[in-house]
Amino acid sequence: MKSVLLHVYDDDALDDRLQVALDICRTFDAHLTCLQVTPYNAYVSFEPLGGVYTQAAVLESIREREDDVRKRIAARLAQDDVRWDWIATDGPVVQTLVSASALNDLVVIGQYPGAGDAESQPLPIVDEVAVHAACAVLMVPAGVGSFDAGRPAVIGWNASPEAANALRNALPLLRAASSVHIVSIGENGEDFPQTSANTYLSRHGVASDLHALAMDAKSASGVLEDFAAKRGAGCLVIGAYGRSRFRETLLGGVTRDLLRTSRIPLLLGH
Repeated sequence: MKSVLLHVYDDDALDDRLQVALDICRTFDAHLTCLQVTPYNAYVSFEPLGGVYTQAAVLESIREREDDVRKRIAARLAQDDVRWDWIATDGPVVQTLVSASALNDLVVIGQYPGAGDAESQPLPIVDEVAVHAACAVLMVPAGVGSFDAGRPAVIGWNASPEAANALRNALPLLRAASSVHIVSIGENGEDFPQTSANTYLSRHGVASDLHALAMDAKSASGVLEDFAAKRGAGCLVIGAYGRSRFRETLLGGVTRDLLRTSRIPLLLGH
């Protein structure tokens, strides 16, 4: 893991995920790219006859705010020992992050809590980025201001292609973890075939423990997060949307729930 991409947006959790990105870069001697995207389409208005214009006063205010963020973060990074660069661009945020992910090993992005002042929260883009990114995506919950790669790692396993992609993308972090736990959850104790994941990791020099957990009064996401919390996990690895997001919206699902509630960083693959 040598290239880490950080989404820069002036929300309350920016400093926390910056610190997480820096911790990861130090662990793996990686380069940090700070990507600041202005969603210009949000500040474009359309006239009834087809004309297009931008709200100049709004754009000027946005630019000033972005400049302040850039100066603040640059001043902090100048005192750090991590190699870094800064990219500022205009365009659709999700598409820009996804395009940039093609030549990066990890995207660090914030969690959208969905309550409170919308301007102070990370943008609600993590699900779209996780599904389309070409590399692993690490979602950092608000309030998580550090990342210790040496802590245990937990893998939510259901033998899906998405879970397999997440596992492969997580290999650098799994090698650094003090222990790795592969967890499957089934109704009435039914388990999924975990031995293939265990075998794959062993071939890459990663020892792992297998756990088959039964459903209880909690949701599958609740069972998985409780297990990870009890193990002191530093991250939780899951395949993003093993079934369609539409079905998860209607019926519920592990990805949808954890994206909203997890207090443990999520490493996502699709």
